[in-house]
Amino acid sequence: MTRFASPISVLIICMNEAGMIGPCLDSVDFCAEIIVVDSGSTDGTLDIVREFITKGYPIRLIHNDWPGFPRQRQFALDHATQPWCLAIEADEAVDDELRQSIIAAIGPGNDAVDGWYIRRRDKLKGYGYAHRWVLHNRLMRLFRRDKATMDLSLRVHESFEVPGETRTIDNGVILHRREVTVEEDLARANTYSSLKVATLVERGKKPGLVRLVLSPLGNFLKFYLAKRYFLCGRHGFVYSMSVMIYSFATEAKLYEASRRDDQL
Repeated sequence: MTRFASPISVLIICMNEAGMIGPCLDSVDFCAEIIVVDSGSTDGTLDIVREFITKGYPIRLIHNDWPGFPRQRQFALDHATQPWCLAIEADEAVDDELRQSIIAAIGPGNDAVDGWYIRRRDKLKGYGYAHRWVLHNRLMRLFRRDKATMDLSLRVHESFEVPGETRTIDNGVILHRREVTVEEDLARANTYSSLKVATLVERGKKPGLVRLVLSPLGNFLKFYLAKRYFLCGRHGFVYSMSVMIYSFATEAKLYEASRRDDQL
């Protein structure tokens, strides 16, 4: 595989990822351009990125004050120059099988495809990477630069949108390398649910008793049984429960926000 040869711009947004960004950059050395948008790291992240630049990695390091997830990702996309883009987080890495699959996906025979979904394999605290038979989450991460858009009205769970033909890469995964503790996961669920509810309220979304009761349970069953996280033992149970808690927090906060508006 020729280094830096594939016509792909990698899009990475980061802040204080010194412990993670090195393997991330190393895993995308087959791409012709790597856009790193940093929002003010103070932990040595920038020094690591600059070390990779001195090694010859085609990195464009850009500072942009934090405007929120969607706008920061759009900022990175706006600076890309290659025909294809690969969106990846600083705590993720492309595995060897996926590298080959990405090169094949953008090659001859797939001219009609504008975007590719890629599965991400999460690392569970105390367990390691989720069991290989788990149905890993499918995310839009590889797309033609001139076809992708970002919904800037979202505050969280943003994703590049591709209106044309899309497919899923079957072989290889993005490795999500960060092990999240229960405390960190609950804190994130609290923060992200608040951000999501703010967007839902702006869009006029109303709460529903059925959703409040059934959505958390449905999400637990979706991950624990349908996605087969039960194969990860108690660690998979904890992970599925965290999804349930996030779902409940979102629905409960939406109900609370609705009650508050009714009292104004």
